[in-house]
Order: sequence, then structure tokens, then C-alpha cells
Amino acid sequence: MKQRFNISVVFLLALAVALAGGCAERKDPHDPAANVHSADWMKPASEDFHGQKIADVGLISCAECHGEEYDGGSSHQSCFECHDGPSGHPEGYLVSSNASFHGNAVAQNGTEGCTECHGEDYRGEEHGGATCYDCHNGPSGHPDTGWLTYEHQNFHGLDAASRDLDACAACHGEDFNGGTSGQSCKTCHPSESGHPASGFVDRGTAFHGDRYDTNGENYCAACHGADLMGGYSTVTCFDCHNGPSGHPDEGFLDPAHASFHGLEASSRGLAECATCHGEDFTGGTSGKSCSECHDDQSGHPAAAKWLLSGDEDFHAERLIETSLAYCAGCHGADFTGGQAEVSCFTCHDGASGHPATGWLDKTSANFHGLDASTRGVNDCARCHGEDFTGGLSGQSCTHCHTSQSGHPATGWLDNTSASFHGDRMAATGMEYCAGCHGADYTGGDANVSCFTCHDGPSGHPATGWFDTSSENFHGLAASSRLPTDCAACHGEDFNGGISGQSCKVCHVSESGHPASGWMTTASNSFHGVRLAGFGPSYCAGCHGEDYQGGYAGVSCFVCHNGPSGHPATGWLTSSSQNFHGLDASNRGLAACAACHGEEFDGGVSGKSCGLCHEDESGHPPLTSWLDNDSSSFHGTRTTTMGAVYCAGCHGADYTGGTAEVSCFACHGQLW
Repeated sequence: MKQRFNISVVFLLALAVALAGGCAERKDPHDPAANVHSADWMKPASEDFHGQKIADVGLISCAECHGEEYDGGSSHQSCFECHDGPSGHPEGYLVSSNASFHGNAVAQNGTEGCTECHGEDYRGEEHGGATCYDCHNGPSGHPDTGWLTYEHQNFHGLDAASRDLDACAACHGEDFNGGTSGQSCKTCHPSESGHPASGFVDRGTAFHGDRYDTNGENYCAACHGADLMGGYSTVTCFDCHNGPSGHPDEGFLDPAHASFHGLEASSRGLAECATCHGEDFTGGTSGKSCSECHDDQSGHPAAAKWLLSGDEDFHAERLIETSLAYCAGCHGADFTGGQAEVSCFTCHDGASGHPATGWLDKTSANFHGLDASTRGVNDCARCHGEDFTGGLSGQSCTHCHTSQSGHPATGWLDNTSASFHGDRMAATGMEYCAGCHGADYTGGDANVSCFTCHDGPSGHPATGWFDTSSENFHGLAASSRLPTDCAACHGEDFNGGISGQSCKVCHVSESGHPASGWMTTASNSFHGVRLAGFGPSYCAGCHGEDYQGGYAGVSCFVCHNGPSGHPATGWLTSSSQNFHGLDASNRGLAACAACHGEEFDGGVSGKSCGLCHEDESGHPPLTSWLDNDSSSFHGTRTTTMGAVYCAGCHGADYTGGTAEVSCFACHGQLW
């Protein structure tokens, strides 16, 4: 028994020495020859990876050699020589671009590797470790800061784009319906392509164009593939981006369309165009130069169209359709240059931003009245406000346009004024009126009917238009303003034109005079009566200043071929029906004065009546007028023509009349 005890003691002592000697020699756990850990202990992909072992059996297996604090223990090898990052993770564990990023480990191995240290609830309480929720404090365990903000570096879209969707699937499941996270991606990403439901295609806060501009093409490529033909999402970008240089096909080149590229550029700035077309807009990654169409210095389309009023590309048309913000996008909020570096005021250097040349000149092609009439006063309201009192232009239209209808206050209704509306219409056509008063002239934008005043035949005023004694008589209008004004409505041939009323219904003769009474001295329509009433200018309006034809093409001297423009036949023959004495007595001396002057000393005719009528009373020389043997004896005239012949000059009561000489001065009361 004693011998057996001694053998046992010796054996135990030898074993202790052997163990002491073995543990006293430091082993490098990274050295496979040390035979402490397996050769694949540091290889994350191996089943012998130490992280996997810890996940299987727990940290207690480490503590036996590395100590309760994992700072060396009996192995004299601190775990923190490698695990030198936050909560014992390696450095770079929180950097998504680092090979040691913990998200990669979770994506490859799942979250079970986290629970060994951080606990089943990831709060770190089981081993006194750190809680995962110190960082993962946002939606479904993602970081709280920036995860849902696309401008932020933590934006989940950037993370998915840089690491592909497999990383998302690790937590959210292969179908993205929740997986281990319990949070379905489809709550926000319900569309087929995985994009957000609202705002991604239209111009919402999630608009994909904004994302692209901020993050570049790789942002799209992560899901749609490097060629953007589908990739992981299996949806090609070219389903929509099927137009020129990758833009949408529908409406991108149509100024009237909501997708028009001009609107895009003005609302988002030219820097966004430069993303694809290059800083100099000559192609860039798109390979399509903007200057193929935008060949003007300012970037507008060719100046021949951009500056041509009436062209579909006229810049004012764009402004009206889109508002001043359209211009501000390129030219700056103050329109002095902006990204385009061309000031709008280079051309818009006149009143309230209008061109300086011709804007207030009614004879100019730039006259604002023409612009308003062709494009409607609603176009004026864009800048001057709905009430035309200034708007964003700061210039009230009512400074000049003071009347109810918006016409100028002075001269608009005065046919002798340069501002007379009839002259404007004659110069520009009926469209000038229709622009404000409507195609049917019953109100339009102006809300004032032309027929308020133009209530007579074929749109003329009702009062006095056919009354030869009225200042509204149409003959006066024609003679004072030329027949071209008549032609504006009645047509070049005066057969009706836009008025539908032919002048020839009444004016049937070659010269355009009325058919009945024009050549009959006893008629109210006798042209001599008109001349006496209105003066020679009445004739000059149609027959020309020299009465040789003018617009009418008929010379007055065809008939008026005698002395001082009177007829040649019978004018000086007392027995003729054309005898001028009869004419004077029938129509009164005022008719003579129209041409011969108030003093009958020539007037416009240049022929003085006093050459023959040298007596105070206006009779021929008394030697013959009072000589009963003379052919000029006044008694013979009276016998031939009747007492009315005398009454024409001496008055119906023969006491003076226009001659201011009483017959009774010689012919006593008993005569």
C-alpha cells in the first residue's frame, strides 16, 4: 500500500510539472504550428472561424484562456489586440466601405452571431456588453439619423445601391416582406420596380431625377444593372426613358407638354442638364450636345424663331404658358444673367420690361396694341396683374388706358385724332379689335361689346350715318379718311368684305357716287349741295388733292371742264339750264362761297366772282343790268326765270337776303 501511494504521488507531480511547463510557454494563437486554435481560426468563411465557434458555444470558451475580461488571461493574448473597435468589434466595423463592416457579417451569417455578445434581445445585458440599439435606433433596426433622408449619407437607398439588394434581403427576407427584421420593404416600396409609390415618377419629394442628380448613375445601376436594362430589379430604365438621349419620349420636345425639357431645366437648374450633357453641354455621358438645337448664345433655340413674334417658339409664348419662373430658371431670379449669363434686359430695355423700340409707337410692328390684340389681354395680365394695375411688372396699364374698355382716354372716339380707333382698325384689320373684344366683337377679354356704339348698318354708328347733314355722315368719314378705310371692312372691291355689306348697293356708279340725284341740281343728293355743305376736301378724299382722279380713278374735270371748275356748257349762258345764276339762286350764295371764298374774291377756285359781278349787289355792270335794251337786263331774267331767280340772292321777301340789297331800293312799294 505504501509503495502504491508513492507511485501515485510521483505520477501526479510529473503531470503537474508537464502541464506547468506547457502553459508556461506562450503560444501564438495565430500560428498554426502552435496547435492552440485551428488553422482556419481567423478565416471568416471557414466553419472553424472563431466568430462561428463563439456563436456556437458562447464566449465562456474564450474566457478560460483569455480571462474573464478577455485581456489575456493564462494565454497572455488579449482579444482586444484585434477586437479594438466599439464594443469589442474590429476597427472599421462601423464603416460600410470597410471589409470588416458588421453589416457584411450580418448579411453573410445572419444576426445569430450578434446574440452571443449582445444577447437575444440585442441589448447587451447578458455579458455586460453594448446594446445594438445605441446605433440601430431607427426604423426596423436601421440607424435613426438619415436612413430615410435621401440627401443624407446614411440614406438607405445609397446603402442598397453600394452593397446591392442581397444585403437588404439578409434582414428583410428574399422577398423583402419582412424576414428577421419583421419590417416589409414593400410598405414604402410597393411598385414593381421597388421604387416608392408616391413622387418617384412625378415631381414629388422622392422624384428619381433628383436622386440621380444627387448620387449619379451608379445609384440607378445598383438595382437596374450597369447597363440599366433591368439588373436585380428586372425592370429596365428604358421602359420610360425611351426618348432622345435617355429622356422620356412623350412631350420632352413639346413646349405645351408638362414633360417639356425647358420646364425641367428652368425648374431644376442647368446644373442638372450638365449632369448628363457635360459642363459645357456638348454631350457629356449622354453623347448628345444641347447646342444642336440651343444654338443661340443664351442657350435659346435659334434667334430667328425665339425672337419672332407669332412663331411657336417665340419666347413670350413660353413665358405666358409657364410664368416668369420659366425665365428665372436660367436667367436668375432678377433676370440679370443667372446660369445663362445673359441678361433679359439686353433686349427688354423699355417700359416695364417691354422692348424700348416701337412699344408705344402705333405704327411699329412692336406696338403693344398689336401684341395685346393678337395674343389677348390675358397675356398682359401675366405681368401686369389680373386687374392690370401693376402685378409683378409694377407698371399699371391704367396710367394710359383709363377708359372702361381699356382704350386710351384721349382721341379714341375722335375721328380727327391720331388715336382714333377707326384709324387703328383700318391700319391693322379687324383682328386688332377681335383680340380684346372677341371674335364676335360682343365683349371678349375687354368685356365691352363693340356694338354698344357700332349699332347701325354693317357695324357703323346708327345715328347720322346716312344723314348728309350729320357729322357722322359716312361720306364725310370716307372723304376724310380715304376709301382704303372703307375697304378694310367692305373689301378691296367694296363688294362686302368682312362686313358682308356691299357699298355698291347705294354707290352704283363708276365713280362710286349715288345713282340717283347726284347730277340733278334740284336733288338733295346733288353733288354740288354736298360740296357746298362740306367744302372741296369732301371731293378730294376720293378724287385726290388735285381732283384728277385719286383713289376713285375718275377726274372731276371730266364734267367740271369749264371756267374755275364749272361745267363748260351753259354756265355763262343766261338762257341755259346750267346758267350759274340759276344755280346761285337755287342754292344760295353760300354754295358759291364754298369755292370762291366768303368774299367771293377767289377762294379755293382762284377765280373771283367780282371779275363779272362788279356791282355792289353782285349783279353784272349796272349799265347792262338796268338797260332794258340789253340782253343782261334783269327784267328779262325775271320774266324768263321767275321771281324765285331774284329770291335766291335777295331773299324770299326780296328785302336783302344773302345779297344784303333790297329789291325795293329801286322797285318802290307800289311796283
